[in-house]
Amino acid sequence: MSHSACFSYCLGDRFSLDVLRPILAKHGQAQSLRDAFILPMPAGECIIFHYGVVVCWGMAEDKAKAFCQSLSAAVEGPIKATRDEISFAELGQNERLHIKHDHFVFPGNDSLSKLAVSHALAQSVKLEAFEEQVAATIKETSPIPETLANQGKIRLPRRKLAVLRGRLYLAKSQVNLHFDLLDKPDFFWDHPELDPYYDLTRANQELDSRLEILNKRLEVIGELLEILADEEHHKHSSFLEWIIIWLISIEILIFIFHDYLGWI
Repeated sequence: MSHSACFSYCLGDRFSLDVLRPILAKHGQAQSLRDAFILPMPAGECIIFHYGVVVCWGMAEDKAKAFCQSLSAAVEGPIKATRDEISFAELGQNERLHIKHDHFVFPGNDSLSKLAVSHALAQSVKLEAFEEQVAATIKETSPIPETLANQGKIRLPRRKLAVLRGRLYLAKSQVNLHFDLLDKPDFFWDHPELDPYYDLTRANQELDSRLEILNKRLEVIGELLEILADEEHHKHSSFLEWIIIWLISIEILIFIFHDYLGWI
């Protein structure tokens, strides 16, 4: 039984379909199914998802990378590129899909079966991009609670606080806006017989547990946002209080100079 490789790449936030379609046409005849294109290649096939992910079946890694590079003009969004890899084999029609140690054994050479598995693989590599983005944001802002615990306040200018709030909010909103991509795709409404392929792959990629961890990290970001909002509000209130104090002081001085000393 020969083994082949499958590579999954998250290239960006999404593809511009107007740019993507002419590029795919140069490679061959792509079949459109819901939010994906299936493109037969000289050795294997590629499945391109609208949300910036490509899954390449049976291709050498250099060929897969070259194909992904050819799509670069259609990539939109700032999500960091990520990559994943599995191995697979194809057996007789009497077998059923099973997975062991990230090795997938298919019952035959069927594009729809690979598409069902690809949906979960694409979600996994997309989730990995979200995980890296959120982890990097939390690491960047980790000194904030430490500073607050040690000093009782955050010694940063209001502008810097606003920038940090913006970064945290951007990281949280980008993930939340795309969270529906991690639900079961609409493709399976049309092909319910392929549900087991998707569910088995989703379990193999531990999507549910990873989503739970990601949600907890987003909660941490939410707490950091609240801390920064409270600190910024405190700085603004303190600034207004000092203005009021100075205005009252000036008014008292004017009163003293004018009414008691007659200097004004």
